Amino acid sequence: MTRKAGGKKILIRFAVIGSGWRSLFYVRIARALPDMFELTALLCRGQEKADRIQKEYGIHTTTSEDEIIASKPDFVVSAVNKSSMSDVVRYWAAKGIPVLSETPAGLDIDTLKAIRQDVENGARIQVAEQYFLYPSIKALIDECKSGTIGEPVSLTISAMHDYHAASVIRRMLGTGLEDVAITGKTFSMKVTDTRTRYEVLTEGRVVEKEEKHLIMEYADGKTAFYDFMSDQYRSPIRNRYINLRGTRGEIINDTVYYLDKDNLAACKKLDITNPYGYAGLSEDEAAITGILLGMKEYVDTGKEVYPMDEALYDAYMGILMCEAGKPGYKQVKGSSGDIL
Repeated sequence: MTRKAGGKKILIRFAVIGSGWRSLFYVRIARALPDMFELTALLCRGQEKADRIQKEYGIHTTTSEDEIIASKPDFVVSAVNKSSMSDVVRYWAAKGIPVLSETPAGLDIDTLKAIRQDVENGARIQVAEQYFLYPSIKALIDECKSGTIGEPVSLTISAMHDYHAASVIRRMLGTGLEDVAITGKTFSMKVTDTRTRYEVLTEGRVVEKEEKHLIMEYADGKTAFYDFMSDQYRSPIRNRYINLRGTRGEIINDTVYYLDKDNLAACKKLDITNPYGYAGLSEDEAAITGILLGMKEYVDTGKEVYPMDEALYDAYMGILMCEAGKPGYKQVKGSSGDIL
């Protein structure tokens, strides 16, 4: 985090590699919290796009890697497309620059193993998995850790996809990097198209979207039931749902049902606080802010914001979840020993 030394704030300086939709989250955070962050430069592939983004957002853009290095960031954020992500991350890390990689860490097992080897050889890489830092998700995880609902035993989650969900499931159930068996199926469902990343759709057109259902059975007997539709992030008519059950109660979204010390039924609302809400940041941007703060601590002290073993395991779970959800109905099994 940006710390105060004698009342003086220390700025976190970072550069962004990539100029797509995801990279602009980091631009908005830096603009919203100028006392905490400085975006030193944003690397684009073409001059036309660099000029457009610079004009629209008032930031320094460039097509030159040398300019990125010359801006002397504390670290760079790789926010390119998924298919290029691991190559870009490894390229910049090989230059000796700390890299915060957008998710996932890799799209196949060989890549995950290669990144692990890079880190073991001294590369400084972290992965920007932000969902466990969503204020609403963090409040739920913290409540679970408090013991209010006893030992967590099962989770039904319809909130985020694949590797993101794997990260949250693991933290809510406390399963660690355990072996898992995943059974699943993907369905084609009709839904009215409402939004893209860039616009609201009002034609009322009904389209087919994928809906994936998985059962994830962990070695300790805990179970997660996963349900996600490809339209769910953006659609206002497909909401988020989380139900975490424990031996002494359950949490449904933001409400906790539990037994008190006298074993009498009680109910309360979660205390959800967005620490950067005053800056107008969304939940997603608030969570990414936490990752950026953690990345600076990692650069300074070596303390990981999202441990690499977990990042690789969750990415591997994402691969298995996609495999289990392919046409047909089948089970796949995975172990952290496959990649760690």
